[in-house]
Amino acid sequence: MPPSSAKEQFDRQATHYNAQWNSWTASSLDWMLAQAACQPTDTVLDVATGTGFTALAFAPHVQSVVGLDVSPGMLAQAEQNQAARGITNVSWWEGAAEALPFPEASFSVVTCRIAPHHFQSVPIFLAEVNRVLTPGGRFLLADTSIPDDDPTTGEWQNRVEALRDPSHARNLAPSEWRQAMTDAGLTLQAMTLAGGTTPMSLNDWLEKAGCANAPAAAVRQAFAEAAAAAVEAFQIQVAPPDDYTFVWQRLVARAEKLG
Repeated sequence: MPPSSAKEQFDRQATHYNAQWNSWTASSLDWMLAQAACQPTDTVLDVATGTGFTALAFAPHVQSVVGLDVSPGMLAQAEQNQAARGITNVSWWEGAAEALPFPEASFSVVTCRIAPHHFQSVPIFLAEVNRVLTPGGRFLLADTSIPDDDPTTGEWQNRVEALRDPSHARNLAPSEWRQAMTDAGLTLQAMTLAGGTTPMSLNDWLEKAGCANAPAAAVRQAFAEAAAAAVEAFQIQVAPPDDYTFVWQRLVARAEKLG
């Protein structure tokens, strides 16, 4: 893994992933639950589960859930969240998205929410999703996205993300996700941009990542100097005395493994 790996970063961040973070991404979880059409016999794998928000939301609707993450710190927090809610059909595994530690055709549903922009290889991850899904299995995705038709704005967003969190790899545009799923042998059924309805506070967003000092100053400068296209795309607004609000674009998608 690189020096500022997702594992190291998210071990530090685990206690910050609370109800406020979930509120920023709640619309994507609602969409995934609706699109999954869960059955009581479904077995679910939630990749990059973090503190378990998605895994625990699916648990009441299915037979079992496995939450997988590279960060032991995140998984420890997930176990605490599970115990607090009295949910018994979820287990937690440590592992990477690009090397899922499960046999072929192990799950009828695979989910992954607000995580692939940290992955070292999205194509390898999607190939692994295809491998562990049963024929007819469903893949539910949500992640931060960038505009299809404005590379400069996309580059600005990815630069800001990397300044805030060195484990950030890259947000993909919708067209890139479509191609990557096709290349992995998954059949796309639905895709839309589900931009958040609740603006995020820049100060809170920086705190969630433990971003301070020079990196935080660089992020603030980027927001202060953002081009008009980025201001419009991400609804950036000044929030006196020393904050900004913004809304990242989020892509949600449903694909199937046919055959």
